Amino acid sequence: MNKTLILGLYLGCVAGCAGQQTLAEYDWGKLADAGQSLGGKPATVDGRLALKLSNTNDTPLQVQLLKIIQPPISKKVYAITGEIRYEGVRGDGYLEMWNCYPPSKPGEMEGRYFSRTLGESGPMGRISGTSSWRALTLPFDRTGTTATPARLEINVFLPAQGTVYVGPLKLVEYAGSLVDAVTSQANAWWSDRQAGLIGGIGGATIGCLASLLALMASRGLARSFVLGMLQALLGLGAVSFVAGIVALCVKQPYGVWMPLLLAGVLLLAIIPHRLRQIQRQYADLELRRMSSVDIVRG
Repeated sequence: MNKTLILGLYLGCVAGCAGQQTLAEYDWGKLADAGQSLGGKPATVDGRLALKLSNTNDTPLQVQLLKIIQPPISKKVYAITGEIRYEGVRGDGYLEMWNCYPPSKPGEMEGRYFSRTLGESGPMGRISGTSSWRALTLPFDRTGTTATPARLEINVFLPAQGTVYVGPLKLVEYAGSLVDAVTSQANAWWSDRQAGLIGGIGGATIGCLASLLALMASRGLARSFVLGMLQALLGLGAVSFVAGIVALCVKQPYGVWMPLLLAGVLLLAIIPHRLRQIQRQYADLELRRMSSVDIVRG
């Protein structure tokens, strides 16, 4: 119980130190089912559901993808993040986020400010030519005002022919500055999707291995192998924990440092206990075997 409590408190402290917090996630399939899809068509590409938009003409096309009413933003810096893929885009297209703020005085116009992916490269890079899946970020810094946006409007602009696939989007906010937020996404060790794959495959593999080791230990099989693998998992936990601390210190995104820290903490909390338990199992089995030999000899 004490170990569980300490682990929970630790994870709570880690989560409280996060530089990025996810406020909402937007799945195109669920939005379409709810009748909230504004433009494009959900399509499965590379095994994932994305929103497909195509411009078949040589005239500009602008499509609104998403409208977020009263977003639950509390920090100064926030962003729309996700991944994007495109094929044969002529010219320089972009995604944009219009940040619509209520008028400061009755009778005045609302404030409208935009962010656009018009950079040369990185998560704020323009949409041009052909690209496999890459990260995208539409950030905004509302420093200088205490007001929060009344709504966010997410659009895609294609100057001519081309096809764009937009993966699920997230609304996130950051504790730091806008520069920290953009730099963190640009220098990420891996994307959120890759983090999900790493966590899913790694967790399943370790879980299956741990079950196999427990089964072998219960039957007294391959003592050296079982104990060696448990020690290797303990070492993996230590490496993962240290890597997570480093990732947190260099301001990697949540999807990078959190899986590393979580894996490290869980392995370091669980494996030592299981190692001692299995060592006792083997010792008890050996004692019973020796006792049986003595009885037969006697």
